[in-house]
Amino acid sequence: MEVAVRGTRLHYEVFGEAGPGILFSHGLGGTRHQWRAVAQILAGSCRVVTTDLRGHGDSARPAGPYSVKGWAEDLAEVARAAGLERYVAVGASVGGPIVLQLAADRPDRVRAAVSVGGFAALPPAGRERMLQRAAAVEAQGLAAVADAVVAAQLSPQTHAASPALAAHVRAALLGNDPAAYAAAARAVAEADVTNAARTLACPVLLVWGVEEKVAPFPVQAALKRLIPHAALRAIPGAGHLPFLERPQEFAAALQEFLAGLAE
Repeated sequence: MEVAVRGTRLHYEVFGEAGPGILFSHGLGGTRHQWRAVAQILAGSCRVVTTDLRGHGDSARPAGPYSVKGWAEDLAEVARAAGLERYVAVGASVGGPIVLQLAADRPDRVRAAVSVGGFAALPPAGRERMLQRAAAVEAQGLAAVADAVVAAQLSPQTHAASPALAAHVRAALLGNDPAAYAAAARAVAEADVTNAARTLACPVLLVWGVEEKVAPFPVQAALKRLIPHAALRAIPGAGHLPFLERPQEFAAALQEFLAGLAE
């Protein structure tokens, strides 16, 4: 399904007919398909919406600029189009700060937020690496960064046991438009939801893979300091994409969090 938002066509998919609403956002270079396994697990008891962010997947891919604030506005409109009145917003990687911004901007709509391998703002070194990645992609294409990105995203166990999954993640990354990806990478570099995170009153869950390299525990601990009431949950055997690497365990953690939410 599609919805026009701020002059751009956004693509989304719905799983399940009834139950609590859940809105999923992927990270840089990803697509809604990364959530499919988890969405199918949850569809029996929830109404799940997955979407391709502006610049990604089957959504339109303008050359930019992009921003976390803009992506959060897009998500709010996708949720409205999909019929979600109140929902839990779940975001991976840069999707983490996106859903935290969304929760701060739409407290009447977002019941709770789940950040998966997320962050409030990149440190200076991380920001510089992201800007260098954007420049490399513009100059040489996605192939220039694909191997390094995929190596960092998945745990050693996943690389060893599921080479087909690693190959799938790499192929999906290469399917991005270089100009849109570079613009999105610059938006990641500029992302800063520190102030928004401090204002959150809704329940928040911070999830990360035990083998996380991109946003490991110290990053999650820093986010926890901004949101003292946030709960923490680690997924063993997973890296930056625990919902792909360990979908059953990730879905169970999410279901446990949902069960604890007040109506």
